[in-house]
Amino acid sequence: MAEDKISMGIPGLDEMLYGGVNSGNIIGLVGPAGSGKTLMSLQFLYASLKNGKKCLYISSNHNEKELKSKSIVYGWDFEPFLDNKQLVLKYMEPVHTELRGEEFHLTSKYLDELPITVKNMKTDIVIIDPITDFITLCKSEVESRSRLLNLFRLIKDNSSTAMITAESEIDSCSTRSGIVEYAVDGLFILRRVQSSDLNEILHVIQIAKMRWTKHLREIRQYDFTEKGIDVYSKYNVLIGGSGDARKK
Repeated sequence: MAEDKISMGIPGLDEMLYGGVNSGNIIGLVGPAGSGKTLMSLQFLYASLKNGKKCLYISSNHNEKELKSKSIVYGWDFEPFLDNKQLVLKYMEPVHTELRGEEFHLTSKYLDELPITVKNMKTDIVIIDPITDFITLCKSEVESRSRLLNLFRLIKDNSSTAMITAESEIDSCSTRSGIVEYAVDGLFILRRVQSSDLNEILHVIQIAKMRWTKHLREIRQYDFTEKGIDVYSKYNVLIGGSGDARKK
């Protein structure tokens, strides 16, 4: 029996996945600041909504107003889906200040509130952008691993498909702890490389892993367009001290 595939909303990326991600998978999207993680997650969100999926989008960086205003630029109008309750956009502040006596203190309930929100809102698609704050708030690697695996278990218990974005370390394609890469079912790595003539920075993507499904392992270039992110098909990218992309 063929797996139920869910489109990423990006034709070139769907091609690399032979149709999309498997339903029920948890996909990690790892890349540096400015690599397009939020934009790609919103593009996936809009495609899922258009395909009739009930979606939950949780952000610790942007509130609902910001997400809607940024998305409409690309032609993604989330308002109708919010009105009919097909979509929940939720901003969750990881850390806030609290006045105790005459002093302000940093406090957080994020480590408990995020799993509770995911558990109680049973949706087809869950997107968390980013998961980095959740992991950073943990006091040890053991705690971050335990809490992340528990969060993923709650997602799977709800039979949801998830996209989790995470920031990579500077000059690296990995997160600080590596726990995201280990725990997800599928992993997209976003990188920035210099062109061979050193005149520009190129954005490239690679599917580093995808459990239980066939996928292309080649590195492909992507770009930011007026309609979102476009992953080029049939590209060769040379990665090293410099990079270059050429159509086949």
